[in-house]
Amino acid sequence: MLTATSPLASSLLQAPIRHPQRRQLAAHRRSRSLALGPAMWLQFEDDLTLEHQIDEVLRAEGDSSLEARERERALYAHLRPDGRHWKATLLIGLPDADERVRSLPMLNEASHRLYVQLPRLPRVYAQANEDLPDRHLHRLSAVHFLRFEFPAPLRVALLAGADASIGCEHDQYAWRRVIPMALLEQLRCDLAFSSR
Repeated sequence: MLTATSPLASSLLQAPIRHPQRRQLAAHRRSRSLALGPAMWLQFEDDLTLEHQIDEVLRAEGDSSLEARERERALYAHLRPDGRHWKATLLIGLPDADERVRSLPMLNEASHRLYVQLPRLPRVYAQANEDLPDRHLHRLSAVHFLRFEFPAPLRVALLAGADASIGCEHDQYAWRRVIPMALLEQLRCDLAFSSR
């Protein structure tokens, strides 16, 4: 597993990603992903997943300049964990065009009803699309940016080893699943002890 302090991670954050590194980074990205029901996929972001995304954008644009990389880093800055949050990109996958027309409006609503829950503690609801003026409330989108902000007692519980589940409480997309331990261990690294 890559961590933000590993030598490979340090080199990835300072230079364009090369072919062997891309495979390792893609595996890291997959290890921080989680399906929720049949149509939602969460990609929990950290510095390395964001660098992978930035590299893919720059490759697609054919621009490997330092200026382009810095521009993309600024665009994705709101998705970097800061010790109090889990940040995720929510992807809604509906391969059939007719199904997209029928279900995407409901799934857009459902994206604003996602939560994380620890045993015997209150739910932490996702804040969706805060970087956008309309927060995608009335505009259909298959991509949403989420932030789960954990108050200090919940961060302490997570860092002490509490289990956690993720779910959606929309009545037409009521899914819930326990976060697998391997992913939860990585997500704990995104948090820090703090009294705030």
